[in-house]
Amino acid sequence: MLKYRNKPTNCRQGHHHPSIKEVVRCNELAILERSGVIKWLKQQPVFTLQTKFEYRGNIIKPITYRADFSYFDVESKKFTVEDVKGVRTELYKVKRKILIFTMRDRDDFQFLET
Repeated sequence: MLKYRNKPTNCRQGHHHPSIKEVVRCNELAILERSGVIKWLKQQPVFTLQTKFEYRGNIIKPITYRADFSYFDVESKKFTVEDVKGVRTELYKVKRKILIFTMRDRDDFQFLET
């Protein structure tokens, strides 16, 4: 089993983050938003990869992906989903691929891993 060395803490904006690396990035993105480089910054946005459905009388829950941040990059004119990663779990890799697959036809989308 993997042992993570993350230190949960809060950023300057008061959001709780599971790692210092994510706190640093949140602070950077907040500065970029205040300066107008990005807009519509969201913390922990959730994307539905597969909607819930019924199978033989049972409700199967939706599959979701929770990113660290999303925002609109004013310069590139792209909706950006960003994840701050230290360890790339197998589940993360699969969900990232599904998200990118569902957004593949959108020219205004980009996925960043920092």
